[in-house]
Amino acid sequence: MKLFVWCDPYQVTYGSAMVFAVAATEAAAKKQATKGLAYKYGKYRQDGSMADLAGRLGKPDRVVDLPCAEWHEWSE
Repeated sequence: MKLFVWCDPYQVTYGSAMVFAVAATEAAAKKQATKGLAYKYGKYRQDGSMADLAGRLGKPDRVVDLPCAEWHEWSE
């Protein structure tokens, strides 16, 4: 299993977005991303499905072996 990371998969005004998926392959990670929940500021679930956006994911920006950890900061 690996952690697949996509940076800025869609436009956010004055911010950025990321998608994380854990899977064995890139194809499986993209499929998993269609089922993922969306959050703002790390804790608020978004209304609506991200499946359409996830279905258009390109190559991941990073593929990281597990176990792993990452820290992220969004600042203006």
